[in-house]
Amino acid sequence: MLRALFVPVAFVALAGQAMAAELRPAITVTGAYVTLGDLFDDAGDAATVIVADAPVPGLTGEVSVSRISLAARRSGVEWRNASGLSHVVVARNGLSVPDADVATAISTAITQRNPTLIGNNTLQVDFTNGAAGLQVADNAPQTVAVEQIAFNPRTAQFEALIRAPANDMLTPLRRLSGRVYPVVDVPVLTHDMQPGDLVKAQDIDWIKMPTSRVSQNIITSQDHLLGMSPRRPVRQGEALRLSDLSAPVVVEKGGLVDVLYSTGSLSLSARGRALQAGAIGDVITVLNTTSNRTIQGVVEAPNVVRIDGAGSARAAALPASATKS
Repeated sequence: MLRALFVPVAFVALAGQAMAAELRPAITVTGAYVTLGDLFDDAGDAATVIVADAPVPGLTGEVSVSRISLAARRSGVEWRNASGLSHVVVARNGLSVPDADVATAISTAITQRNPTLIGNNTLQVDFTNGAAGLQVADNAPQTVAVEQIAFNPRTAQFEALIRAPANDMLTPLRRLSGRVYPVVDVPVLTHDMQPGDLVKAQDIDWIKMPTSRVSQNIITSQDHLLGMSPRRPVRQGEALRLSDLSAPVVVEKGGLVDVLYSTGSLSLSARGRALQAGAIGDVITVLNTTSNRTIQGVVEAPNVVRIDGAGSARAAALPASATKS
């Protein structure tokens, strides 16, 4: 009789062990508290029992197993700790505060204390960890306030104490560090280009460069890029110098050109042969193929050269068609 009873009792004991809730080694919560339902696979009716406060959104914390054990025992939760954990790591999700907003708050705080730092430029904020990583609770505003800041102009290093949300005095301050330095917007190419290619508006992108790296010959205006052609192969995204580009050649050396001259009501035109290659705006020498004389003019358009005022005395030497306008 005793032997017959032993098997069911043992079976019940084993079944109880099988149904014991397993403690999780690490959890992520979204609310302000850590509950037994967060910590165990199956806490049953005790799932909503609060064990500890959750950490600040975006940060991690720990809950000791002794504290978990006390809450579980009081709530009648059968559990096991197969891994022999001493604590459970708790992370808390929330709404991310945009890094750009955090950077703006920091640059504004630094500018207020160092008004000569920015000049005509903007400030770039680089965080030590690559990102600010600030989060707030799901129902909280995504705002930040700089409570304290220290900045070294010589090294460009900063350390700041940040509160997020900005007006929540109960929120712990977060410490951020990094570098702040003036930058200027510089136009670059969106793809590699070769000599002879013409730069168009759709070929231009913008990057920010530290002002300390922008020398006088670095191109900072897209006006110096549009319609220009590289003198050498240039790569996507690289800052360009004035010497890297030139106006495209629209008159080839030895090519035939139309030579134009006009003054008052008199207009003269003739054919000539370019003795030099030239881009729009270049002054080149042209041979009058009829009179065999040379004149200088300004390249006005592809294969079109206009004689300026200094060359007007020689314009009459062109035995060309003359029309009154």
